[in-house]
Amino acid sequence: MEAADFFGIATGNKMADKFVKSGCHEEKSKHVNAPVITEFPVALECELAEIVETENLHGVVGRIVNVSADEGVLGEDGKVDPLKLKALIFDQFRSGYYVAAEKVGQAWNAGKELMKAAKAGN
Repeated sequence: MEAADFFGIATGNKMADKFVKSGCHEEKSKHVNAPVITEFPVALECELAEIVETENLHGVVGRIVNVSADEGVLGEDGKVDPLKLKALIFDQFRSGYYVAAEKVGQAWNAGKELMKAAKAGN
């Protein structure tokens, strides 16, 4: 968390040696023109897909071209397990960090009863 927050507030334009100051290490991605932080358990390597600008939004949309993950955060199916990862979540409203620690529902299943009711109402 400390390193992720540091990288969010330290800009490389003003602090050329931010990796040294963070204590983290980088390696060049083989897939995009960006570094991968070797201490982080998961890296999503993205390329720019588009920039969306409206009156109320400035969004940068990336296309994931590679995912690398430590074996310790993988489930039996070989995919990243969010409970093993203990993913760090940033809450902008409270300026806080939280950890994902519990699965509370199944995607594309939790809303099935509402879908049935909606279709029956037509």
